[in-house]
Amino acid sequence: MSTSTRTPRLLTGLLCTGLLGASLLLGLGGCASPAQKAHTPMTSEQFTADWREHSKPLINQGPGLSPGTTSWRVPAILGRGYYRVIKRSGEHAELIDGYRFEVDANPGKEINLMLPAYYNNVEALNEKYVIDLKPR
Repeated sequence: MSTSTRTPRLLTGLLCTGLLGASLLLGLGGCASPAQKAHTPMTSEQFTADWREHSKPLINQGPGLSPGTTSWRVPAILGRGYYRVIKRSGEHAELIDGYRFEVDANPGKEINLMLPAYYNNVEALNEKYVIDLKPR
């Protein structure tokens, strides 16, 4: 009588399925992000007292190239410098996080911004009028 050293196919199949399931769970667990702190937007309280005199409205050019965006043109009257984009409502404003641009010495340069469509009353404010910004 000979004993055969046959590898049980059922065992290797279950092992592969288990490893595949474990790697899938690890992969999905890695994609899940922990709850982030609520981001408090920077408001006009963090701007200098004379920010209203120095903010300039951007020109709405209608729908942007991608769905859900609006195209905004920076007016040519802005002086050189680094600017932040703010959403103004009356005497108050809120910094639109992540949107900034630079005006350089090139007079023929046209600057266009694509912002989410839900923003209106968008203006440019020089960074020197925002108090709590980290220096560049």
